[in-house]
Amino acid sequence: EALEAQLGAINAVAGKFAVEAGDLIAVIRRTGGVFKAAGGDLNELIALFTSVRSTTRESAESIATGLRTIFTRIQRPTTIKFLESLGVSLKDLEGKFVGPFEAIKRLSAALGSMQPGDLGFVQIAEQLGGFRQIGKVIPLLQQFSVAQEAYNTALAGGNSLSKDAETAQQSLAVQIAKLR
Repeated sequence: EALEAQLGAINAVAGKFAVEAGDLIAVIRRTGGVFKAAGGDLNELIALFTSVRSTTRESAESIATGLRTIFTRIQRPTTIKFLESLGVSLKDLEGKFVGPFEAIKRLSAALGSMQPGDLGFVQIAEQLGGFRQIGKVIPLLQQFSVAQEAYNTALAGGNSLSKDAETAQQSLAVQIAKLR
């Protein structure tokens, strides 16, 4: 059941956004372990990848590598302290890391009024991804609305495979009826 829902989420997001199912599988393979260890789930990873991929159109492998770096750095105690000094808390009431999706959501909201050239924005982007991953950090933080929409699509798309199969079967049934 879980596999069908997971594949359905991938199918739904690939059908609605500028991302291919193969790319989603590549990012899961390359980044999934780090993302899960940070407290994220499959639908959140799909959503965040989709927001970067639909903006940059870089290769899935390049984005996956960048996301792996970002999700590793975002939960470092030094990064969390740095962001707290800027007024962005990435800890819950128990002092635990909020998870990668919620962290990006909070950062996106806090940085919403800043422009990419703003020195504060650049400092945060560099802290999260370094100079090499800046091209992934910027769309990740600026395109959270795309990530949220992709997340909602992934959640709703859990049964998209069943719907697609039903549609295909109906089409096949019509063809058989016409043949008769």
